[in-house]
Amino acid sequence: MRSNLLSSSAAMLVALFALPVQAQNVEIIDQRLDADRHGYSVIRVWGSHYEMGYGMGHALAGDIVQIWDEMMDEYAQYYAQGRALTEMTRWIPEGIEDELEGLVDGVRAVVPEADFDATDLKMANIVASDLAYYNGCRSHSCWGQFVAAPVKTLSTRRLDFGTPFPMALHHVMCAWDPDDGVRWVNMSWPGMVTVVSAVNAHGTQVSTHDYGMASIFQDAVPRVVATRHVLSAVGDRPVDEHLNWAQQELDGMDVATSSFLNYFVPEGLGGVFTCARGGSCGALRTPQTDYFGGDVLMTTNSQTDGHSTPSGGSFMADYYEAGGIKDLQGHFDLMGTGGLHLLSVEYRGVEDMTLLAHGRGRSDFIRIDWDELFTPDVGPDGGQTDAGQDDAGQDDAGQTDAGQDAGIGPADSDEPGNGGCGCAQGQAPPAAALILIAMLAFALRRRSQVRNHDKRREP
Repeated sequence: MRSNLLSSSAAMLVALFALPVQAQNVEIIDQRLDADRHGYSVIRVWGSHYEMGYGMGHALAGDIVQIWDEMMDEYAQYYAQGRALTEMTRWIPEGIEDELEGLVDGVRAVVPEADFDATDLKMANIVASDLAYYNGCRSHSCWGQFVAAPVKTLSTRRLDFGTPFPMALHHVMCAWDPDDGVRWVNMSWPGMVTVVSAVNAHGTQVSTHDYGMASIFQDAVPRVVATRHVLSAVGDRPVDEHLNWAQQELDGMDVATSSFLNYFVPEGLGGVFTCARGGSCGALRTPQTDYFGGDVLMTTNSQTDGHSTPSGGSFMADYYEAGGIKDLQGHFDLMGTGGLHLLSVEYRGVEDMTLLAHGRGRSDFIRIDWDELFTPDVGPDGGQTDAGQDDAGQDDAGQTDAGQDAGIGPADSDEPGNGGCGCAQGQAPPAAALILIAMLAFALRRRSQVRNHDKRREP
């Protein structure tokens, strides 16, 4: 069932390209893009890790090249330093390296002159999370008294970040169907194999929040790689063991960037890790019975012991103070649509979920069931919103902290060390030196070579 927003001519293009795309271990389930290729793509990739990477690279080749061009235009002079820092980092699980190689090969099958390698794509994957570091977020999850059967848990994550490059406005929901592990769904942009906002087949929503604003790269795992690992490598162990397993995995690695790491396992079995820069994520916060009966987890960019609402979260606390049964739409609407993207999950059981998502620049949204993402040739209905004009989801100051398009938004509070969502208006980011020396990413090479390619696009 294809989106009714596709024009008849676009639908014909999708049909024309259906067979070759299927042959590349990728299916385009839904696609709604404007003339700039901004909008939504919902895709599924399957098979080996290399095949999944190749499928995404082949289907979205022109967009991945465009992302690289846009980052090069801005940061070419920092390429050597950015690559050196990226090469210092450690990437897990093992299959992620094969995905990156597949991505490169898939892109080059469509755009042979594409002049980047897997390490370059690693930089592109971590630029908005570890190399450049001033994004912010709001997340909340509820269960128990706040839901009614068949719903068991609701979880929502809003990414409060500027638009790091124009092609980030091509919002990609990718369903990953590996032949050796857990299915999972990522909300990101073309070429992303790491996790900023995602959910796995067990209903666990994983995401990152800023805290501490610092990074150490030597032998460390980028935080969006750490989130990918604990999301996709959990296997088929019992769900009540997932949090302990994740804690052991995170204790055994140094994470490059200080961060909160949300591990929202359904029905209150998850928690929030605090990761030290270049250190472990040993500190864990779990639901507390004296805070909404132990039936709520929420995260801002400020620390809390779980017994009280963190700074910047009072609008979420008010939502739960009002009591009553919550539903997916209300959970989603609470957060507004000012962030770079928004992902809500209604969990009813393993691989029995509904996902609701929005991306900046859109007045519509994605609403899709899990089985639609993983059943070939079944797509979602196009949904409509009010383009985010309502007041829902405003933070304490009466405005969202989406950071506008510069990646800078109001801090959560004036308390020292609280992490903040970004930096105060009119103030340079505390990580300015890091952004200049480490955002780095993009590239002295290819400015003349790739600029002249024909920018072909797959539908």
